[in-house]
Amino acid sequence: LDIAKLRRDIAAGRVHQLLDFLSEGEVSALLEQAGKLREGGAFAASGLSNTNRGKDQNFGEADRTVCPLPWWKDSIIGNHEAAGDVNGGQSMEGDEGGSESAAAQSRIVVSQKLQDLRALLSKELNRPTMANSDAETMAHECYFSRSTEGSTLARHMDERHEETKGSRGWLLPSRRSVSWLIYLSEPDWDLARNGGALRSFPQRAVKTNLAEVEVGSHSGNLQVGWLVVEKEGLSESIPVFLDSWHKVVTESGETEPHCILYVVSDQTNELEYITQPWLSERLQGMSISDFLKIIAETESRLYSQTNLFVDENLARDFRLLEDRTLWEAGEKSSGSEVVDIPPLRGSLVMFDSVSTPHEVGLVKEGTRTALAGWFHEATQTFPDGFYDEN
Repeated sequence: LDIAKLRRDIAAGRVHQLLDFLSEGEVSALLEQAGKLREGGAFAASGLSNTNRGKDQNFGEADRTVCPLPWWKDSIIGNHEAAGDVNGGQSMEGDEGGSESAAAQSRIVVSQKLQDLRALLSKELNRPTMANSDAETMAHECYFSRSTEGSTLARHMDERHEETKGSRGWLLPSRRSVSWLIYLSEPDWDLARNGGALRSFPQRAVKTNLAEVEVGSHSGNLQVGWLVVEKEGLSESIPVFLDSWHKVVTESGETEPHCILYVVSDQTNELEYITQPWLSERLQGMSISDFLKIIAETESRLYSQTNLFVDENLARDFRLLEDRTLWEAGEKSSGSEVVDIPPLRGSLVMFDSVSTPHEVGLVKEGTRTALAGWFHEATQTFPDGFYDEN
């Protein structure tokens, strides 16, 4: 693993691919288990949820099928022997399971590799809470994914700022931090023939000191947008972060937490606020994404002294990180480019869960199988001493 390239890719919101992460024997052992689980009815259709539909999601043939990895919780706590059981501890009629075969030993090695990977990413990406193995506080996830001809997955984000989740925000102790997939697809997969690319949309030129400031998160504050500055046909993109607990002292002398957007100077690493602070109540039920997009579009044209953005240029250059209206129209965000990653057998791909929009292209032929998941880190908590006097 090229650690320096891994850091650069993750810091810039790009997908990092490592070929031959698993051997052919390890891939075959996982496929054997996935096949047993599928025969037992453990796989279920799962596309992208539409919250407007509630429980009636109407998943169908165009959606992948998924199955949680049965031995994942054991793997997290170091009980790798559980991976040897082809049924992963699940009782299936007519099968004795067991952990004596070469395939079983291969799955045990895979279990060890996954937890070694989690420990390495925690250290090298400076995400210390990712190393936590307590299932009550760190909900690391892992599942088999199977896509056949006609399957696709629309553009989406794996994680977003808690403030953008409405009533579901700030409830869970951990959040998705690094997304990863290990491809188990058929040999000699070809994008032109088979399709099924992992398509990501990173910004073409990120303007920040990547050695000090990564996209996605800064001091616990997650990214919600970009400042895309265009000059002479070229663009530079600066990550925009949302601080939900910016300290404001009211006229009555009370201290209140307000929301505020900021960037980090690539010269001094100091915070530069691009909006005035605001209270969440100002949204009056509107999603924060819609609020910021509407205000930015309005203030780029009709700027006045009472506006949210510090000046009209910042309003003009602001772009949402997750702009579903734009995506549903088939457009890509300003300053971004398209990068296709083939699902090559045995390869590992990783990317930051907050900053990387991605989709899966149409599977034209064959079966696109993967072991996929998310390593979590702790959700940001309310700052200690917030109400203490300065």
